[in-house]
Amino acid sequence: AVPRCKPLRHAYEKEIVLYAYFRGLDYFSTECVYAPQAYRGHARTLLKDLEATRATTVAALGHSGRRLMVATSVATKTLGAC
Repeated sequence: AVPRCKPLRHAYEKEIVLYAYFRGLDYFSTECVYAPQAYRGHARTLLKDLEATRATTVAALGHSGRRLMVATSVATKTLGAC
């Protein structure tokens, strides 16, 4: 897996796809079969509703996330491939 590069970290996926298209870059994407039932869809809808109310919501959440410190003793679940 390739991590998202920092200059594109704040860009939406559709914008990244358009950038790749216009630059003539190869782009391959498939949706996970579990995506329609994923909880992240509910979170995405909530974020879009909040952003419609206050345009800086996503930027403020990103700023808060960068300031959040997580203890090294916190166990994280290993993600599997779709």
